[in-house]
Amino acid sequence: MSSLQPNGGSSSWRNPYRGMLRIWLFDLGSVSFLGTGALGLVVGLLCLISGDIEGARILFSMTIVSTAAAIAWQLNRLAATESTGLVPSYQAHVLQQAATIAVGVLLLLILACIGFFAVEVIPRLLIAIVVSLLFIWACLWRSNSFHLSFVLFITVPFLDKLAPTMPPWVMLIIAVVLSYRVIGLCRQLRWNNEARVVYLNAVQMGWMWLPSIKGFTWVTRVERFFHPMNFFIGPMLVLMVLCLPIITLGLMLLSWFFELNLPTLFLLAQFSVITCAIVHWSRIQRWRATETLFLLPCYSGLTGMKVAFYRSQYRFIAVLVIMVSVIGLVSLAIDPQLTLLFVFHLGLSTFWGCAIMLGAGSASRNSHQATAAMLIVFVHSILVSLSFAALKNGDSMMMWLLVDAPLVVIGIATLTWGKRQLWKNGITVA
Repeated sequence: MSSLQPNGGSSSWRNPYRGMLRIWLFDLGSVSFLGTGALGLVVGLLCLISGDIEGARILFSMTIVSTAAAIAWQLNRLAATESTGLVPSYQAHVLQQAATIAVGVLLLLILACIGFFAVEVIPRLLIAIVVSLLFIWACLWRSNSFHLSFVLFITVPFLDKLAPTMPPWVMLIIAVVLSYRVIGLCRQLRWNNEARVVYLNAVQMGWMWLPSIKGFTWVTRVERFFHPMNFFIGPMLVLMVLCLPIITLGLMLLSWFFELNLPTLFLLAQFSVITCAIVHWSRIQRWRATETLFLLPCYSGLTGMKVAFYRSQYRFIAVLVIMVSVIGLVSLAIDPQLTLLFVFHLGLSTFWGCAIMLGAGSASRNSHQATAAMLIVFVHSILVSLSFAALKNGDSMMMWLLVDAPLVVIGIATLTWGKRQLWKNGITVA
């Protein structure tokens, strides 16, 4: 039994990084935020290579806040799970891993700025560090503050505008003070019921928090249109579909009035695919509700339920593609750089991204497979960001339409394959 004790000679207790990949990369909450941060880092490096300093500042800021959101999620998970306090040194190891990730990301960003002779970007990143530390401190102070994570990402495009209003040395002092306070709260981290509620809600709803819209009759009609795909996530799906265009149009107007040059269409396309990922994540988390769905007097057996689920996914994709295309057409009146061919490409990319995501999600039977399927979101984001860069450079969009054509076929094939894999082993398993 001595090998199980902290001082019993087991290397697992001496190595704080043992199991780090499973803790951070096999959890959909943290891997979603870390993946977004990695995407910002990669695309930011591409911006530095092409000389787009402003784009690099925004994307590197997104990397910082995404990393902060992942750390805040892990801290909340520690406070929400009673068993973490029963395992010796587990909490200390996770805190050390979080500190290593934070320092490692900052070092990567600083080295990238120095290596590409963009040292002027570093002081601008201080405001993102301050905002991130404020968010982590708020989550440690009140676990419900994690619900404001979506606000954290919305503020990213405005950080570069706020940076000149405060001297770098002032922001550095604030960052040091906040770091000291965050470390102090981490040392006092204990289980609390509020964190448990936040954790359970986040797991079931896919880390999205939005106000309730129950009681509106038209919401019920829209829900019927998406049934049975939305059975596991509930009214949240309709609300997300409604909020996406409203928030996008609001950001577009702000970008137009204040000349912020926000990547609103890129964010809309990315979150459309993320919404598809959340659909099947909720299905897996609530797999016990499948029997209730099956018992509804709507289907002719399991095959009929699978066909209905498959068709509802196509209806959902159609709504997302129309939404992205219409907002893209509206953007033509605001952004003279956009073209009709690019809007067509954006609609096609939304189709194949959502189709592949829903098809892979249908084939997923556990949270690990659903997490792996999230890689589709990153691939889609990289391709769309590259097409935006090509548009900015004045390149022809015909090449991207040729790329879209086979991907659309792959999307349809993946969605069809997913229908056959969905509930393949029966409704009693995820």
